[in-house]
Amino acid sequence: MSNTENTPDYIYVTVIAASAEKVWQGLTTAEFTRQYWHSTSIQSDFKVGSRVEFLVENDEVGCEGEVLVCDYPKELSYTWAFPRNPDTRAESPSRVTFKLETVAGGTKLTVVHDQFPSGSKMYELVSGGWPLVISGLKTLLETGSAVDFSRM
Repeated sequence: MSNTENTPDYIYVTVIAASAEKVWQGLTTAEFTRQYWHSTSIQSDFKVGSRVEFLVENDEVGCEGEVLVCDYPKELSYTWAFPRNPDTRAESPSRVTFKLETVAGGTKLTVVHDQFPSGSKMYELVSGGWPLVISGLKTLLETGSAVDFSRM
């Protein structure tokens, strides 16, 4: 474990029938995230040290963080905080990392969310949320039709 005090890392792995470049685009452009990720628009220049924000209605910040790694199209990592949620507002940021690996027929996407504080409420939220978000990304990239499973 790479985190503190007994909160496990969250790991999700899937294969998407799309190039690593297309998966990267799906993770980093508002045009895509609006369609499958809680109707949020991701905003960042994705330079190490820059802010990353997920904007909701009225351009309010939903989740936010700081870019830690940006190695196009192989790895993207940023801190993760959810200040709009009263249960997680006071928690120190965790970290999410997307690893993209070209495989026959597509891209293996590994999502590692770690560095949760002890007793993290964020861990509970992301462990239920990541499968829905990544399923929405996979469906969009493979079929061209958006399904926001996180809104169901």
